[in-house]
Amino acid sequence: MGLIVYGTQYGTSKKYALELAQITGDKVIDSQQLVGEIEATHVILIGSLYAGRMTGLKNVLQKLTTGKHELTLITVGMTDPAAEMLEKMQQPIQKQVTDKKVQLRGCYHLQGTVDYQQLALKHKLVIKPMLLAFKKKGPEELDDQARALLQAFEGTQSIQKIDFTDLAQKIYS
Repeated sequence: MGLIVYGTQYGTSKKYALELAQITGDKVIDSQQLVGEIEATHVILIGSLYAGRMTGLKNVLQKLTTGKHELTLITVGMTDPAAEMLEKMQQPIQKQVTDKKVQLRGCYHLQGTVDYQQLALKHKLVIKPMLLAFKKKGPEELDDQARALLQAFEGTQSIQKIDFTDLAQKIYS
């Protein structure tokens, strides 16, 4: 049995952690509630991916012991899981794990959701100018990430249904 830890800003990672736990039977905890060393040898971290950082990763890594723990990362963000740029976005996160000398069992990505009305003011202030700049460009001038953000905030994004049974099999195979 493992432990599913989530780091979330707006709740999507928590929702995904709870759905995965229904299939795996693993215990679920918020990364901010971790105290002391983690007992479970296999830890699954589900966290929001923002600008090369993963919510909850720093706290989880502080609670893991070299040689004792295995870690599976599941990033959650606006990027389509099939996007070529995803691997580049996950590299700094994977490096943090290998620098800690914790075995990385796998790294997966789930497409997140966003509700502009729920965003904190600081996030709205960052996103609004980007969206305005994206809207001024033609669709052919936008990269995959820009298109995904624009679609998400315009409500035209097509979110793929996540097969948590398949994900659990990948994690535990």
